[in-house]
Amino acid sequence: MKKCLTIIAVTLIITALVSVSVSAAINFDAEQIDNFIEEEMSISRIPGLALGIVYNGEVIYLKGHGSAGKIRNVSVQTPFIIGSVSKSFTALAVMQLAEEGRLELDKPVQEYLPWFTMAGEYDAGDITVRHLLVQTSGIPNEAGVTSLAHSSLLNIEEEVRALSSVCLAGKPGERYIYSNANYIILGLLVDVLSDSGYADHIRDNIFNPLGMTSSFLTRGEGMAAGMSDGHTQFIGFPLGGEVQYLDSALAAGFIISTAEDMCRYLLMHLGGGSYNGNRLLSEAGLAQLYKPGEVREGENLYAMGLVAVEDQAGTLIMHDGMTQGFNSGMVFSPEERWGVIVLTNIGTMLELPAMPLALAVADLIRGETPDTGSKVSRAFYLGILALMLVLLILTVRSLILLPGRWAQRIKTEFPRGLLSLLLHLVMPVLLEVMLPLIIFIIIPAGAGFPVWRLLGLYHPDLVWGLLILSALLLVKAAWRALIFCRLKMQSK
Repeated sequence: MKKCLTIIAVTLIITALVSVSVSAAINFDAEQIDNFIEEEMSISRIPGLALGIVYNGEVIYLKGHGSAGKIRNVSVQTPFIIGSVSKSFTALAVMQLAEEGRLELDKPVQEYLPWFTMAGEYDAGDITVRHLLVQTSGIPNEAGVTSLAHSSLLNIEEEVRALSSVCLAGKPGERYIYSNANYIILGLLVDVLSDSGYADHIRDNIFNPLGMTSSFLTRGEGMAAGMSDGHTQFIGFPLGGEVQYLDSALAAGFIISTAEDMCRYLLMHLGGGSYNGNRLLSEAGLAQLYKPGEVREGENLYAMGLVAVEDQAGTLIMHDGMTQGFNSGMVFSPEERWGVIVLTNIGTMLELPAMPLALAVADLIRGETPDTGSKVSRAFYLGILALMLVLLILTVRSLILLPGRWAQRIKTEFPRGLLSLLLHLVMPVLLEVMLPLIIFIIIPAGAGFPVWRLLGLYHPDLVWGLLILSALLLVKAAWRALIFCRLKMQSK
């Protein structure tokens, strides 16, 4: 008994010393982090959030905050769609196949997909697997968002074959252009070259060795496991509902995971490619994942499914992810051996809280003052929303007054000369049709994809407000012209 008590006492002392050393090394204060997260969630109106912190081979913080929807609290095992953080899993899978000798990074994609082609002046035959990984293939950004805008029902091979009508925006290897299409193609390569297809390869070679038992590769599996509701902002408040999920873009942005599972994933990265005795990738392979691609035009920080940013203490490896209703952020330091994962159940374009929060938590544990910029982002969004509402109110008011005040003024002083006609009719009509022209024709034509349909997934309040405002201005311009024609006929 005495020996047992001695062992217990020694164990407690060692545990305390380890805790002290951890705190001293990274300035860890759980209560400070709790308070910080709750304040940020209140500012940004984040319904639910899960946060995990790993350090020196261990999970030192793991907690859910807020609501997952339907009277459910977020837990560390609540599944979230992790968005483009999925790209790091796809890159890892590609590197695994490379180390198995099933593909070579610097061979053309056509070596493995002989039918692959794209339009334009540049040769798609020059695109290598490495170009896809580091986003230097020349494939335009809009090629990767068209399927999102249309909520495409194509399968992954059909999506890649559809690229045959898309023009390359640059010569492969010349410059960095972020495009989901790069990772959709990589997903197809894993699907074709692995023994069992993309989903089973990820499950068998990444999820299972890491013990990621609450991570999923279909919406159905995620929903059955209690996946959090997704939310968008509507007039300043989070609005839950059905969110987009594209099976064809799984490799680029639709893997589902939890904070607990993502901590295991971080520990593998910080463990040199190994976790709990299971090696997923060699250290040399991992080093390649963290190396940014070389480009001839400008600087590139994009590595393989990850972004590498030089920091005073070394290199920070990170990636964020955003789909309709969800936003995630992951950052870790191989040199300092810490990592942070933030999963949120709200996804907008003007307010992306997850990555700033992950970096802010990193600042906290490093003893630095965090600044997420959440108040600025919130003020910017609310400012645009307020401006939109004011413009809508003023436009409706002017429509109501148009047949009264303006018509009476024209009737009293009917424009006779060219200058008077320009000032009283032509200029007002041109100003009123300018915004609708930009919104309905110029922007969609320039974007090359249904831009308002896509943005409407993330900001339905602002997009619908803008479209309604444009329609009202068109009505006002037509009504103004009609009133003028009637008054002219009456004056004869």
